[in-house]
Amino acid sequence: MDNATLVILGPTCSWKSAAAARLAHDLGGEVISCDSMQIYKGLAIGTAQPGPEELAMAPHHLVNQLDIQAPWNVNLFVPAAKDLISQIQRRGRHAILAGGTGLYARALVYGFSLMPSDPAIAAALREESATPEGCRRLRAELSQAGELPEDLARNPRHLARAVEVFRLTGKAPWELQQKNAVPAPGFRQFCILPDFTLLKERIRLRTKKMLEEGWVEECRQALAQGLANTPTAWQALGYRDIAEFLRQGEPGGQEALQELLANRTIQYARRQLTWFRHQHPGAITIPVNDFSGDVAGRIHDEILKELHL
Repeated sequence: MDNATLVILGPTCSWKSAAAARLAHDLGGEVISCDSMQIYKGLAIGTAQPGPEELAMAPHHLVNQLDIQAPWNVNLFVPAAKDLISQIQRRGRHAILAGGTGLYARALVYGFSLMPSDPAIAAALREESATPEGCRRLRAELSQAGELPEDLARNPRHLARAVEVFRLTGKAPWELQQKNAVPAPGFRQFCILPDFTLLKERIRLRTKKMLEEGWVEECRQALAQGLANTPTAWQALGYRDIAEFLRQGEPGGQEALQELLANRTIQYARRQLTWFRHQHPGAITIPVNDFSGDVAGRIHDEILKELHL
């Protein structure tokens, strides 16, 4: 095969990490995480970082690397990923990008203008967006740019970032982004699209396992290290819910928490599936309608087949 960067995308719980690790092992490659939260130390369980078996198969990058107090966003990811791809290729190896953060993948593969940033403005906006009233003020300010995307009603961090860009440029981020439906040369994209009904059950089972492995204690330790005051890591899925569960004295017990976390993850997976179906034209889709047996192995084999290997 040529030295194109393989891009393996899909919703949470869709065997991306396992398939990428196997491909890297077989092709002489290295994996670059395209996940906005797996980069943080101390959040291994809740962010589903690659496990020991996968890490032993091939080198992994942008995993378990940053302290939770450090910021991480698409503006930081894109140049870091480009640099890693260059380094890996200079070593004569194959770069394999794997993850579920669609915005990061699209920014890297299709390209759009990176938005300006100001640390002082960003800090003030993060503080303001920490309250419902603050979020209402920020949405009102940003509404001057027109109708707001639905995501900004749910995600205070995205809202604060959008207002930051608006204050610096006078335009909303979606006005500045270059819409490009043609991927840059040097990428081969694969989108894993599992059957959603089956995926929901798989998410419920994995949520149960994550809690059994100590997700609550992991969150407790991260909170003691200041997780709730971090610029990015606090947005990791599930940690706010666990923090509230601990604050209220564990109401309803682990079963109630498990149900809440599973439902949150299912909602997130639904949004991811919608994104990957529409935001990555040119990607080869890999439907997964049978969850029995070695699914990661079948995905691995299908990608090799598409690569004519």
